[in-house]
Amino acid sequence: MSEEDTHKKKGNDNTGDIPKDEGHLFTTGINDSITGEDHTEELETCLPDRQALNLPAEQAGYKLETKEMEVHHHPQLEHKSKPWKEYILEYIMIVLAVTTGFFAESLREHLGDNERKNEYLRSLVAELKYDTAQYNLVLNNIVYIRPILDSMYLNATEAARFSYTLQARWNTAVNETHFYYTPALPAIEQLKSSGSLRLINAKNVAQQILEYDTYVQVSLAPHSAEVTIGADKVYNLEDAMCDEKDFSNKLDENMANEVTRADVSKSALYNMPLVVKDATRLNELANSFVNYKARMYGYYAVTNVALQKATTLIELIKKEYGLDDAE
Repeated sequence: MSEEDTHKKKGNDNTGDIPKDEGHLFTTGINDSITGEDHTEELETCLPDRQALNLPAEQAGYKLETKEMEVHHHPQLEHKSKPWKEYILEYIMIVLAVTTGFFAESLREHLGDNERKNEYLRSLVAELKYDTAQYNLVLNNIVYIRPILDSMYLNATEAARFSYTLQARWNTAVNETHFYYTPALPAIEQLKSSGSLRLINAKNVAQQILEYDTYVQVSLAPHSAEVTIGADKVYNLEDAMCDEKDFSNKLDENMANEVTRADVSKSALYNMPLVVKDATRLNELANSFVNYKARMYGYYAVTNVALQKATTLIELIKKEYGLDDAE
């Protein structure tokens, strides 16, 4: 096959790549140029979609039609200035609204604070009444036990005279009478820790509350601890020097008795025979009763002062806040 035939064959093959529609448009364009007829409208309807062929507009053979966009113009509003009196009126209304809200909130807080204050004061009065009852019990027990401690001193120093036995009529009272008391002050502690002490607007009441709290912690509590130390020393020496068989039997009897189970001061009497007869040890035991009595003396004095402070505070709260019905 010659080179010319090969070229002609390739030419024929290339015409096969042209789509049918495009071939028709191509021949139509040639015929128009020969005959002079205008087939533009037919061409436009037969042109393939430019976007489908992915061709730019210039290569597609037609011009894009563009539509003019409509622009909406907002009307220009004309703002007229208000009279100055209206501004003043609006300002007054805003101030009145804010002020009214402020006073309403203040009133609500004031009423809430008053209610909390009264609750704290009622709790405090109830607590103080309990304290005064315990103080009176302590003072009465000290008056009762002090002469008995004198008898116990004699019992120990003259042990042979009493057959080396701590006598039940005295010893039972010393072991079963407990009279030291230190208030826990929960109401006052709550007032201080919550910051609610500021609600007590009567300065004299607030001052008395703080004074009572300070006195209990600084004076009464240490003296109460001292009395406890004195009592423990007596009990420890009796444990070391006495036969407590009778004591044990009476404890069982007390536990079986409903009365003594509820009130140990009504315990059955018990003797404590001395198993140690050394004069030095007996003297140590005797002195422990004196030591106990001496510690009671100081405790009696501070308890009396605490009682007076608690009683005065109760009356002052009732007077200032009208809590006569506080229980």
